[in-house]
Amino acid sequence: MGDMNLVDVFTAFGTPTAEETKMAKKVEAYMQKTGIKQVKWARATFVLTIIFTIMTCLVHFYKADFVNLTVCTIAIYILSNAKDAQPKHFRYLVAGTILSFFYDLVWLFLRGGDLAGEDEESGGVEASIKKFSLVMTIISLFFKVVMTFVYWMASLKFEDIIDERSALL
Repeated sequence: MGDMNLVDVFTAFGTPTAEETKMAKKVEAYMQKTGIKQVKWARATFVLTIIFTIMTCLVHFYKADFVNLTVCTIAIYILSNAKDAQPKHFRYLVAGTILSFFYDLVWLFLRGGDLAGEDEESGGVEASIKKFSLVMTIISLFFKVVMTFVYWMASLKFEDIIDERSALL
């Protein structure tokens, strides 16, 4: 019985609600009001996922960030094979990005202080790599908010992703 509840939770999470659809329309109306042209969500999702992947690879110089890397590779797979994808897959990317956001917050809480200060044991190049990884982690943390929004919009605009996929590949 407990397993059925878990399946129901995942099914409900994978299905957009009416409130989400209304919110997406409000967001697009706001974007048009502010002068942002009609967003091609397939292209935006693909380009921002590539940037997110590069950022994640730069974080990997010191910090193991496999949650982000998994989200990025699954997103690239979904975008490259849109005919096999479903809207719920983008919703799972939203969940993965949120999970990695909290993972990064915990990591920064536990390790950020060590990386920000001078380390007497290691210096020179190793200290520079650690600081670079810390900076990239902080930048990536802010970029995850953007990626969460983009994956959420992609889950709601899934038909557009399918229609635009020929332009991407």
